[in-house]
Amino acid sequence: MTTLGALVILYHPTDAQLAALGAWRHACDALLVVDNTPQPDMRARELCARDGIALLHHGNRGGVAGAYNAGLAALFRRNVDAVALFDQDSSVPAGYFATMRDVCAGLAGRAFLAGPRIFDENARSFLPELATNGISLRRLRVAPDAPPQRCAFLISSGCVVSRAAFDVLGRFDETLFIDHVDTEYSFRALARNVPLYVVPSLVLKHRIGAKQRHAFGPFEMTSMNHSWQRRYYSARNAVQLGMQYGLRFPVAMVPNLLTVWQVVQIALVERDKRAKLAGILYGIADGLLGRLGPLERARPRLAARAQRVQQG
Repeated sequence: MTTLGALVILYHPTDAQLAALGAWRHACDALLVVDNTPQPDMRARELCARDGIALLHHGNRGGVAGAYNAGLAALFRRNVDAVALFDQDSSVPAGYFATMRDVCAGLAGRAFLAGPRIFDENARSFLPELATNGISLRRLRVAPDAPPQRCAFLISSGCVVSRAAFDVLGRFDETLFIDHVDTEYSFRALARNVPLYVVPSLVLKHRIGAKQRHAFGPFEMTSMNHSWQRRYYSARNAVQLGMQYGLRFPVAMVPNLLTVWQVVQIALVERDKRAKLAGILYGIADGLLGRLGPLERARPRLAARAQRVQQG
């Protein structure tokens, strides 16, 4: 029988997000919660101790990539066959673990990643499921009752990583810290011939950013409203993806086009324009220079100044 574990990453969780951990505990074969909050969250510690849930405090070392690596290594040491990754704000669809166990059983012993369709609750729409030949992108037509389909990219939340895939692909790239961590892993899988599958019968509801819609006469624009720090990481890591994979897979340059679109969104409709645009410029420069890792290491003066401003 396939054993499927679950890894949940916490970062300054709300009471409601902590209360939801019980749903994972009874549905999967092994649950591990990684508290990635810089200082241990005592509420998480008390709840996990009370309910018998394994808890690991990682303190945001290596960002979300470091939390995934620590959790995956711990769960695979417990001899599970595959691990499902979750963010604290994801809600597990009914039947997720039963369906994913069947998927894992059908691919037993092989290296693969599999994930549900993602419904963005902010945008009220599905994220597109994409295929690629490395040069161009093609949107997949996904029927709800279809079997798992090969795809090119999966976001980390809801994604199942098989033991064999982790052996082949290795650890998530902690130098990226946050943003495009899962995109890089998808390109690594493409480069090493590890298949990715979308499971159409499963839909995971997820919130991406703080999206808002803005009307310009008959036209409409959606803004993400991420902080300037997230803009920095996104722009920097997009440059790195292009540099790492662009020659082999020209489609790896697409995240940089998304950076350009972010500039347009910020300039037209978002607040804190100066800080966000500066964050993007710093990110592009650091991506070109290979200055990676957390902001505190890549740009210590900028990080210190931002902390002073935040503290008033």
